[in-house]
Amino acid sequence: MTAKLDASAIVYLSKAKLLTLVERVCGPIVITAGVYQEVVVRGRAAGHRDADVIDKAVRNREVLVVSLTEIGRKRLEEAGFSARLGQGEQETIIEALEQNCLAVLDDSYARSAAMTLRATFCRTETLLIEAVMKKAMDMAAYEAALSRLAQAKGMKLDDLMELLRVGRLITGGVS
Repeated sequence: MTAKLDASAIVYLSKAKLLTLVERVCGPIVITAGVYQEVVVRGRAAGHRDADVIDKAVRNREVLVVSLTEIGRKRLEEAGFSARLGQGEQETIIEALEQNCLAVLDDSYARSAAMTLRATFCRTETLLIEAVMKKAMDMAAYEAALSRLAQAKGMKLDDLMELLRVGRLITGGVS
């Protein structure tokens, strides 16, 4: 299933050097023009190094940038999203609905909006669990990837420990 990433998801996955893994598990990685503006254009202006890394992935066609269709733009206007959601999050949810694919959202308000609209969504760490389940990585690779993602996200230790336990349950504890 194609993954549509919002701004925080692509930044976290890029920082953790997990974009290639996500592509292997989900197929093409797609961001909206709004996410690109937020992460690359405004990110570069703010001096964020991630902006250059993500822009390079876009130029190398490792990450695709799409614009909402006319129908998508109309649906976006009609959705009445909370002002708490950025343009990128809004577009990611609408694009996932329009294309019947996965929206990767780490913000709780974005996930609530996606749930209200009945979009399929997950958090970034769920992609790692999916990779283990699809045997795209073993337990050792999962632990290393999860550790990098946890550092990029500033994940709480109890959440990290729970996700490590889930990985062990899936793999039978085998590295």
